[in-house]
Parts: sequence; C-alpha cells; structure tokens
Amino acid sequence: MNRPAPNPEEAIAVASLGAAAGSGEADALIEALDAAGGTLDPDDVEELLLQTYLFAGFPRTINAFFTWQRWAAGHDGRGAMVMEPDDPEGWRERGEALCRVIYDGSYDALQKRLARLHPAIALWTLVEGYGKVLSRPGPDPARRELAAVGVLIVLGAERQLGSHLLGALHAGVPREALEAAVAAVAERWDRSSMVEPLLAGLPG
Repeated sequence: MNRPAPNPEEAIAVASLGAAAGSGEADALIEALDAAGGTLDPDDVEELLLQTYLFAGFPRTINAFFTWQRWAAGHDGRGAMVMEPDDPEGWRERGEALCRVIYDGSYDALQKRLARLHPAIALWTLVEGYGKVLSRPGPDPARRELAAVGVLIVLGAERQLGSHLLGALHAGVPREALEAAVAAVAERWDRSSMVEPLLAGLPG
C-alpha cells in the first residue's frame, strides 16, 4: 500500500533525524527525536538510522543507535529490527530499479561516471546502496531520500546533495515539503549558503 507523500512537518522531522545521525552528535539526535514527537514511526526510525552508514559511515551509525536505544527506552520503545537473507542478485535487481527512479534519465550517465572512477563503486552503489539498504522494507523512497538529504547537508557534501535533492523530487517528495525540510536543516547546521543555490537550480 502506497503511503501518502510526506507533508512539510514530517519532511522536516525525517531530514532532521538524518542530519543529526550524520553529525555524530548525541545531543543533536536527542533534539531531533524530541522535536519529532509522534511524527516518526519507530519502525521508520530504525531504518532511517540504519541507512546512515551509506553516507556517514559505521561509527556514526553505531553511535546513533546507542543514542536511539537510550531515548527509546524512556519513550515508546524501539521499532522492528528487520533482518533480510543475503541475496546479492536480488539486491542488484531492486537496486537498479530504485536507482533508475532516483536518477531518472541520468541513470546511465551516472553509472558510466562511477565506473570511470572505479568499477567497484558503480557496482556497490547498486548492490549495497540502493539494493541491500535503500530498498529494504519500511520507509518509502521519498522518506529515505529526505533522510539522505539531511545527512548530506550536515556533511557539506554539495555534489551528492544536489543529486539527492533532485532524487527526492523524483521519489515523490512535494516541492513545498522538500524546501521546508532543507531550510530547517540548513538553518540548524549553518548550511544555508550551500543549499540555497542548489534549491534554486532544481527544475520547476
């Protein structure tokens, strides 16, 4: 069953969660969880924190889970901790399908650019990134892209942020919700000068 597109309030909560997890700051993650109130489903929090390792590495992801574990113990508890069987071929298939949604007509050019950097990067992007992780059950592509946008803002990863802002629109995030989320995260992390030109350059 398709979920409704995220509204501005939820978009801010999701992107703020991603940014806080990517920052590595426990206090910032607690702040994001507190601010979200009942906006975020615990099952979604589990998944959105889990995907952080693709963008900010394992140390910050593990530390985010320590913080989430403590916070959840004093609130409504943890969400479902889903495990999937290893399926590299299945991951590649669903990873390619999702990556085509996110990059739309730029997919083939992206894969060629990544392969020129290193063939393993092109392969891992599909299998590990979009297949194994970002296509897991749980949050839809729109919400996963919002969390990714949050992480990339806090990291100052301008090149990747531009791609994922466009990807968020391709995944179904309404323009109003995306702009609200980006503005909130950019203000919190003093990244407005970086994100404003990127938003202005989006189509539509």
